[in-house]
Amino acid sequence: MTGEENPVAVAKVQFDEGRYDDCIASLKALANSSTQLNSKIKHNLAICQHLRKDSDIDLAQFLSTLTTRSSGKDGGNEGGEEEEGEDDVERGVQLYNTALIYYQMKNYPKAIVLLEKLFKVIEPLEEILAYKICFLLVECYLSAYRPENAAMVVYYLDTHIKSNSDNHTQIEMHKARMHLYKTRLYAQQNCLKACKREIKNVLSVSGTTASSLYLKSEFEYLRGNFKKSSKLLNSSPKSCPSKEHIPTLYYNNFGCLHFKMQKYNLGVFYMSKALEENCKAVKAAPPGCNSTIFTVNHHYQILYNYGVMLLHAGQPRAAFECLTQTCAMFADNPRIWLRIAESAINTVKEEEAKNNIQSSKSVAVKAIIGSGIYRKTILNTGFQTKFKKSTAGLLLEGPTPSLTFAALCLNNALELLPPAGLVSQTPVSGLPAAPIKNLEMLRACILCNLSYVWLGLEDPIQALSPAQQVASQTSAPLSYRLLGHLYMAEALILLNRSSEAMSCLSPETIEQVKESTQYDSAKQSEEFSTSTPQRARTPELSLDDIHNTIILNSVAVLCMRRDLNRAKRVLAQYLSTKNDSEVLPQATMLLVYIELKQGNTNAALCILKQQQQINF
Repeated sequence: MTGEENPVAVAKVQFDEGRYDDCIASLKALANSSTQLNSKIKHNLAICQHLRKDSDIDLAQFLSTLTTRSSGKDGGNEGGEEEEGEDDVERGVQLYNTALIYYQMKNYPKAIVLLEKLFKVIEPLEEILAYKICFLLVECYLSAYRPENAAMVVYYLDTHIKSNSDNHTQIEMHKARMHLYKTRLYAQQNCLKACKREIKNVLSVSGTTASSLYLKSEFEYLRGNFKKSSKLLNSSPKSCPSKEHIPTLYYNNFGCLHFKMQKYNLGVFYMSKALEENCKAVKAAPPGCNSTIFTVNHHYQILYNYGVMLLHAGQPRAAFECLTQTCAMFADNPRIWLRIAESAINTVKEEEAKNNIQSSKSVAVKAIIGSGIYRKTILNTGFQTKFKKSTAGLLLEGPTPSLTFAALCLNNALELLPPAGLVSQTPVSGLPAAPIKNLEMLRACILCNLSYVWLGLEDPIQALSPAQQVASQTSAPLSYRLLGHLYMAEALILLNRSSEAMSCLSPETIEQVKESTQYDSAKQSEEFSTSTPQRARTPELSLDDIHNTIILNSVAVLCMRRDLNRAKRVLAQYLSTKNDSEVLPQATMLLVYIELKQGNTNAALCILKQQQQINF
């Protein structure tokens, strides 16, 4: 809104003073008298109509209007992409405003495309606009967890600011901002020494502001000093000159701290408080300013954190409800689909467990009926869960936790990963967290879950393929490869291929798997999203549990092949290494089965009596 003509200057003054109705009237009068600036006038008119207090235009509708009017015709290109021959320099302000709207809508990829286009022609642009483009581009890169790209723009800004050393006011204004960017950049790159140095610069320039203390808290978090991190959060100011709502960030970061300390229920509590504060911040936003609402609204990021914590806290149904709401916003993240599937699987397991009899005296004995010579022992098979097929999760009224829906989510997650063995040039999206780097573990986890789901749905043909893939994946963790062999053997048993199943469970095969595994256990997977980049490790599976299950399954295969003597020897060897409290109910049932098949009824009854529990 600059120009030498008086009507243009009047409209600019009205806009700067917040008199948007008067500015709209001036712009309409200017549009009738001038045809040279028609596209710019329409652009400014759209902005004024959006900023009015009584505006009911949401941000998506405003973006559509902005791009249409910026293009100068009704069918403008979405995202503000110029037609061939149009000059980016002339449309710099229009493209910047469009990118700013995308940033407020948290659509960082589209904002980055427009800003990178402007960054290529940044030299001819006005200095104020050039600074705004660079600062917004750094924000987008950091929000999208692309610190390498952000470092390039920060270096450009550093050299450009120093070259304009005559303007001391401008240098002081940008110095604190640059230190904040560098601190966030080094934190994402996990360069703790450089991060510590920049935090000292931030504190010396800005003092103990909310931004500086929250960055220092994040630094202590990355170092594993959780107590000091929580003290810094408690000592930070409760207000901030920016539009961020401090209570929302406070409870969110406290929830992340407790999650990292494995205090999942406390993490759930703080995340619920963060959701409440976020709702208050959205309601308290000024009317008619949808951009402010989008700036303070972190609903989906917090909801993702909340869902992950609920899953770890043993509340899979609530986790399922949270995560299914976030998948629409972060549909390109394969890890979200995996977490939804895990929530559905655990919900189904919980429901099946509720149907089992909990009051029996033994995990092996369901009940004893009759008396005298008619007394009979009924064995408990409740631990052998048979899941029901369900297509309810695929209906239009909304997803429901079922194994069928879990299979759909796991297939979505696999589709989002690059083909096995190929190095992808573009990083796999992990929003609202950092891009996913440890693809081997993620792929193995998805394949193991998928095989488990198909076995639960009694479809061994579908279960066999993912089990074979993860079993042959030498770059996967050992625990997942062993699970792959376990599920592959179970699928082969259901397909009446017991000899092949036995070869999968043989000690020689297991030793070959251990020797051929090339996975580096020091790798860490980035999983968690907060207002600042946070990390959490995926808990390792217990190799002892997998080894025990492999032994029991090999005994079951020997029983199916009627090699009872060998099965009894293997089982006896396994039981000799365990205490009574460590013996799995499946092992007891296998031993009872073998004794019964060999005609040793009294021995079977003695085993069952030893496993009985006394009720008080």
